[in-house]
Amino acid sequence: MKILRECMLDNIRQNKRSSVAIIIALFLMTSMMSCFCGMVYTMWTDSIEREKWHNGDWHGELFDDTYGKDLPKIENYASVEATLVKGPWEVAKLEDQGRRNYLITRGANKEYWDSMTEKYFITRGRIPRAENELVLSKQYFEEHPEAKIGDTLTLPVGNRMYQGVPCEPTENFHEQEEFQQTGTKTYTIVGELDVVTSSSVPAYTGMTYLDVETLKPQDSITVYLRFDPMRNTYRELPALAEAIGYEKDEYGNYSLKYNSNLLSVFGVFPPGSFEGVNLINLFTVPLMFAAFALLIIGVFVLVIHNAFAVSVTEKLSQVGTLAGIGASPKQIKKMMISEALFLSLFPMIPGIAAGWFLNRQLFVLINATNDVGRDGPDIVATFGLPSVIPAVLLTFMTVWLSARIPAVKAAKLLPVEIQRQEGNKQIQRMKQHNRRQNPGILRELAQNAVYFRRKAYCTATISLCLSFLLLTSFQYLITIQDARKEVFAAKNEQENDIDISISDGRWPDEEAIKGLKQVSGLPAPTFVNKLTCALWVKPEQASEELETHLGGFAGIVEEGKYSLIEKNGQYRIQTLLLGLDRDSFERYCQELGLDARSYYDNASKALIYNKTRDPKASTRRTTVQREFLKLKEGENLKFTEKNQDDVEGDFQFELQAGDLVDVLPEELGNPSDYSNFTLIGVMPMEHVSALGASCGEEKQSKVKNLRVYYNLDGDASLSEIEKASDKVEKVLNQYYGSGDYSISNLADREKMATDTRYAMTLIFTFLSGFLAVVGLSNIWATISGNLRQRRREFAMLKSIGLTPGQLWNMICLEAVTLGLKPLLYTIPFQIVWIGFFLYSSEVSFFEYLPYFPVGVIGGYTALVVLAILGAYVLGGRRLLKEPVMEAIKDDTI
Repeated sequence: MKILRECMLDNIRQNKRSSVAIIIALFLMTSMMSCFCGMVYTMWTDSIEREKWHNGDWHGELFDDTYGKDLPKIENYASVEATLVKGPWEVAKLEDQGRRNYLITRGANKEYWDSMTEKYFITRGRIPRAENELVLSKQYFEEHPEAKIGDTLTLPVGNRMYQGVPCEPTENFHEQEEFQQTGTKTYTIVGELDVVTSSSVPAYTGMTYLDVETLKPQDSITVYLRFDPMRNTYRELPALAEAIGYEKDEYGNYSLKYNSNLLSVFGVFPPGSFEGVNLINLFTVPLMFAAFALLIIGVFVLVIHNAFAVSVTEKLSQVGTLAGIGASPKQIKKMMISEALFLSLFPMIPGIAAGWFLNRQLFVLINATNDVGRDGPDIVATFGLPSVIPAVLLTFMTVWLSARIPAVKAAKLLPVEIQRQEGNKQIQRMKQHNRRQNPGILRELAQNAVYFRRKAYCTATISLCLSFLLLTSFQYLITIQDARKEVFAAKNEQENDIDISISDGRWPDEEAIKGLKQVSGLPAPTFVNKLTCALWVKPEQASEELETHLGGFAGIVEEGKYSLIEKNGQYRIQTLLLGLDRDSFERYCQELGLDARSYYDNASKALIYNKTRDPKASTRRTTVQREFLKLKEGENLKFTEKNQDDVEGDFQFELQAGDLVDVLPEELGNPSDYSNFTLIGVMPMEHVSALGASCGEEKQSKVKNLRVYYNLDGDASLSEIEKASDKVEKVLNQYYGSGDYSISNLADREKMATDTRYAMTLIFTFLSGFLAVVGLSNIWATISGNLRQRRREFAMLKSIGLTPGQLWNMICLEAVTLGLKPLLYTIPFQIVWIGFFLYSSEVSFFEYLPYFPVGVIGGYTALVVLAILGAYVLGGRRLLKEPVMEAIKDDTI
């Protein structure tokens, strides 16, 4: 063994050139591996941080009524790792006389402040550390410019009272409510929160610190939990709810919430989440990265195998000597693999450092170009042991595979076979190839040159094919999504240009509506309010289509996936009443050829959309609608506001089914956007408001909310939409305060989508570019070396009369033949990829054809051909300038 180890070290010293070539290849591989592992690890850690930034670091929430007396049971529950607690609301009276004359605050314990999102919204100051320390919403500072951090507020605290009964602190404003003082409290302002709330609640909001030891048994609290182990969250939270006495709702579930996005990042999914789901679509991104990891390993196994194969060939005589003096094949194989692993140690640290640098620069570039597409902190490039260890293991595995292939072959050879080497195999291949008939001597010479050197070009060609396949696959994915968006937009899935949501706790303001209708240069918008309610029906009221295809109401309930429930032989159906402003309602009726006046004359009459989506027969592209109820025009339907058991009100009313319509107003989206098995009615907005006014306070507050939709002319550009949105926002500011409305526009949504796509394009372009560089550098070196070995060949061609122009033609034909291989070899794989993406996106080939990335494919192919042509031109110039006798003489020597 000592002799073999000394022989291995001597080989490295004596073959410095091949050793350096191997080390360079290993450096490139280690850099790529560490960069790739760092990139995947960064994207994973960033998704975790982004979810924590948006939703907080918690696993489950006890969403039902929870009290201070329950907290010890919760904290002592075996699998609970941490409890994040918010205490009861506290109301303080301000001297302000505007729409906000209260300050409502809520304390949070240390674990909550450390784990939840509120800490990220403190723009000035710090987190409260005592119960009298307060962070206030920025609305208070905007309307009280004299206030500053460090000020103290001494305020009366107590209860909001309405009709002699205490109100919830967060209830909407009541005209005749009063304040009942129970004490006085002094607050110290220690920070400003970047949050806004609607003025429907007449208060500024703030947060303080909570000492859970001060909680009273009857105090209402909110509890978020982290479990250990996390994977048991979906089992442990319901068990905890049962242990503290929660009651199940009408669907047989406890009132719980899960931080499902964060849990899914850690691979924790709710039971049954994979039933009826296309797993390929669900795990597209992980599968893509796993496939790319295999591509990297495959490329570098080929690259490094090529280098080791050359090195082993140079040492065949030495291998024969070792075999002749008694070394076993196993010892020879071990010596060669040990040499490879030893050489991989030299570039390991520099390669990992280079990968870290590339990874860091990649995300610096993404952060610099992704301001709109990301509503959170910048991506922080992470590069710890979780990225270094996989990179090292993948590197050693690749080196082991690369060295083992030629080592096994060499170890099996007998000394006599080593001397013979490959005998007459190459001559036989040449004879077989020469039988092929190819018109044109130059083309035949070029093809023969590429064919006989195909092994030398194999590694580089494969790496180019893989980079080409990666780049085109990503381009296909992006362009097919673009095609899908356009195709589906043509099927009534188009977005509104400007969306507005108004929730100020007041009934729609006629002056505000008038102002929004008169925004200069814009078409009249659509105003919508909504009332959710329920309809109880008997089994025989199900339509024939519903009975045939879905098993009637009983079949739907049996699925356990939808909102229908059965009680006492009747079924509760969710219903939605949509109220349109006068202009929009009349326009809608006119489009359907109906008379709108009858619906204004009869406040109990509604247009009914008696269709529902069939979830079994529908696809993303094709929505199958079934008739919902056995319903006739003029039939009376009895509704109730109590569409859930926990709804306090129980107002009931009758509506007459007017015309049965097949389409909804375009601004309200596709019917498939609404929940399955929901009956939809369309009425004038004032009639929906009148019904809502008779409902309980919860429903009433929701009916007061107003949605507004603007749609500009079809050829309006994104910049015009953005300018129109600014105009609308100026009008909104005249009637509403901050927090009373939200506005979004198509231009901003498109910018976000474009920037997000650009970030992904950067990543995949970087990865495919790295593979292309590996392939091109390898093929450049191979071409240069082969051309130097072909001096005698070119000299012979010149001696038999080929002109320099003909030789240049032959060289160019070789370059083009070699450069087109990545395109030609990947065609079958590209067909499979395109077919897969088109099938999963439900887009036909002819619909996709206008979006086919011809430019990217052509540009990449041209780049490869030009790079290869450059290598041939540089090497060919030297060959063509060299005298014939000099080339033959040097070659003979």
